[in-house]
Amino acid sequence: MTTQPTTLPQVPPSALAGVRVVEWGNMVSAPFCGKVLAELGADVIKVEPPARGDESRGLGPFPGGRADPEASGVFLFANLNKRGVTLDVEDARGRALMDRLLESADVLLENQPGDVLRNAGLDYETLKSRFPRLIVTSISPYGRTGAYKDYKGYDLTANAMSGLSFGTGHSHREPLTTPMHQASYLAGVGAAFATLAAVLGRDLTGRGQLVDVAEAQVIGTLLTGYHLPTYIYRGVAGFRSGNRMRLGLFPNCVLPCRDGYVCIDAPQMEQYQRFMALLGDQEWMSEPRYRDRRAMSDQYPEEAESLIAPWFMERTKEEILQACLENRIPCVPVKTFDEVLEDPQLNARGYFQRVEHSPSGTYRYPGAPYRLSATPCRVTRAAPTLGQHNREVLAEELGLSDAELSGLAAAGGGVTMTGPGSGSAPLRGYRVVDFGTAWAGPMAAQLLADLGAEVIKVESRERMDGLRLGRPIVGEDIAGGDRGLWPDLQPVFHGINRNKLSVTLNLKTEEGLDLVRRLIAASDVVMNNYSPGVLERLGLSYPDLCGLRPDIILVSMPSVGESGPLRDILAYAPIIQALSGLMSQVGYDGEEQLVGELQAPWSDVVAAMHAALAALAALRHRNLTGQGQFAEVAQLEATTSMLGEGILEYQMTGSVRPPSGNYDPDFAPHNNYRCAGDDQWVAIAVRSDEEWEGLRRAMGDPAWASAERFSTKARRLENVGELDRHMSEWIGWLSAEELVERLQGHGVAAMKVMNIEDQFADPHLQEREAYAEIEHPLVGIEWIYGMPWLLSGTPGGVRAPAPSLGEHNGYVLAELLGVPEAELERLAEAGAVY
Repeated sequence: MTTQPTTLPQVPPSALAGVRVVEWGNMVSAPFCGKVLAELGADVIKVEPPARGDESRGLGPFPGGRADPEASGVFLFANLNKRGVTLDVEDARGRALMDRLLESADVLLENQPGDVLRNAGLDYETLKSRFPRLIVTSISPYGRTGAYKDYKGYDLTANAMSGLSFGTGHSHREPLTTPMHQASYLAGVGAAFATLAAVLGRDLTGRGQLVDVAEAQVIGTLLTGYHLPTYIYRGVAGFRSGNRMRLGLFPNCVLPCRDGYVCIDAPQMEQYQRFMALLGDQEWMSEPRYRDRRAMSDQYPEEAESLIAPWFMERTKEEILQACLENRIPCVPVKTFDEVLEDPQLNARGYFQRVEHSPSGTYRYPGAPYRLSATPCRVTRAAPTLGQHNREVLAEELGLSDAELSGLAAAGGGVTMTGPGSGSAPLRGYRVVDFGTAWAGPMAAQLLADLGAEVIKVESRERMDGLRLGRPIVGEDIAGGDRGLWPDLQPVFHGINRNKLSVTLNLKTEEGLDLVRRLIAASDVVMNNYSPGVLERLGLSYPDLCGLRPDIILVSMPSVGESGPLRDILAYAPIIQALSGLMSQVGYDGEEQLVGELQAPWSDVVAAMHAALAALAALRHRNLTGQGQFAEVAQLEATTSMLGEGILEYQMTGSVRPPSGNYDPDFAPHNNYRCAGDDQWVAIAVRSDEEWEGLRRAMGDPAWASAERFSTKARRLENVGELDRHMSEWIGWLSAEELVERLQGHGVAAMKVMNIEDQFADPHLQEREAYAEIEHPLVGIEWIYGMPWLLSGTPGGVRAPAPSLGEHNGYVLAELLGVPEAELERLAEAGAVY
């Protein structure tokens, strides 16, 4: 009998072909990192304890609000595309099977407490001699080294240490944390980027290493580290300004309208003038008081906002959106998650992906944060049920018998390639052309530069990066602008453009474009965050670039995408946060006025990290196949890709999640509490009854704490308001430092809510080199934010200061491209090199 061959559907190639990840993760950070790696094609095997599984299975949201460990929205979202097995690693048989899994693994991904790792023999120091090729990616609140490495922490305390909480909320209220585990999701993306960098390094060297990712450090460098120059040069340590961005220009705020809220962020004068024209002839517009936008932002913002608020209150979100689109004004609705699901832009691009999961149902999930033309991300399987793949992995792959599997249930090699180079930086030998401006684009290229890539920033005096513009805060040299020095004296620019080279090419001239084409032909990656259509008009579209170099990688970062009805929208980070649904969650529980603003360019950083990750994925695929590709990283889609909790919750329950301040249904207490000192706060998070007993001991076991209404977590959650009042009375007399030391000594997660001054002086962050000292030729010694993650084998680092405008024209044009000196002089006179 002849058997007919089975025709299988063609599976698209993947960037992480042949990479196996063993994930021993819990809750959000490591599982989300595993999801990102699985989307890129890694075989991710999730290891859970047999009895209860990942703790996020009990977290929700749940369909109809009914708890079900196989239907938790958080678990389903963070564990797509994985296989799941159950092993008790504290049991000898389970631990032996874990070792057998690691023998065939490329990466161990974990976010377990340090003592749990050491007791199980799964810490890096124990594993590295037995598995020298193994990459161990370790995610924790504060990192695996430093003074706080053994401190207990959660999202609340990581946000507190990062500086983000201190700046978010109203000045007369407690600081706000990020909603819906966003610190953990962001750390997961950062860990995926650092893991892929380590994979590239191992492809060349054959050696594994430790990837140490601290949630607080990722946020404290990339999101709040840019405040460092403001503190050093102006003495501003930070403050909260509620519904407005404190460092922007009026109007830059969240305001109510007829049917919700809108966010306007119009920093450029032309945008402001168009907005004033849209408002019509107003009496106040002629008054000198309202012509100084800086004063309106810094000195009397409430008064200024009261002048424009009536126009918004007379209109709906959709009416305001259409009017602002027509007039090229960056102003959009603050969307709730039901509105995000129906968003015309996201749906026109087919962003949401429908996933069927038999225990919970079929739901629409956020799509991938990037679109890779040759290695598209895809959903191949729903999140695993508990132990779903025990037989497939443990029996079929490791050879366990049915009897051995039953006993466990009762008890409860890589690719080697020749690449551009190796050494202490995994991207050494790769060349990147950076067309980025302002924040997201330059940061994406900076992440690659930190890991050793040669990043050449293309700019010109004809079109300067916005971060070079304006009078700098460095020194008192007013005449520096007359001498043309100001573009080289901007400390925020210095942080985000360290380790790069600068070449000045005027892309408005054909000769300047010709030099750019020659540079691209000698490069590996081109990165940009231009508006859609700009590269095409320059003759630098992806097909054009392939004509210059067939295996080129192009990474583009449009605000909302290269296609769709909002394709040409003007957008900054707050605009993206409003459209994504994130902004709708930032506010106090039960208060009518929405806060909205996070006081940091959240979406810019999210997009930058995803764009850098897409570039690494494309490079690895090219190393394996010789094929380049185009990566589109829409900033809206990247931001929305981390908001699955809210998107699934609406579909599962039919309710729109309101802002809830610092409340968390899995913790009581869980808040930032005022303590002794001016605007001093401490974050305290108690999850288990064991932690509650530790808190009681730390407080001296006051009589109120033994009341029946506080005896269990469920009862404490029912009485959380009263619990907060008692906590505030005890805390108010103590310093943050004293509280943290006392509470951590009793096993309670606590951390000072730090501003940038606190962070800069903090011994733990100093030990982990969260801030780097560099010498700039015009400024001298200056401090900038350092590395967000630590790699033990190929660390990269801050090697060189940001370039002066055109500083490397000689190297790039003469040495690299071979342009004769006489020709360079002619090109400079013609304005092509300018």
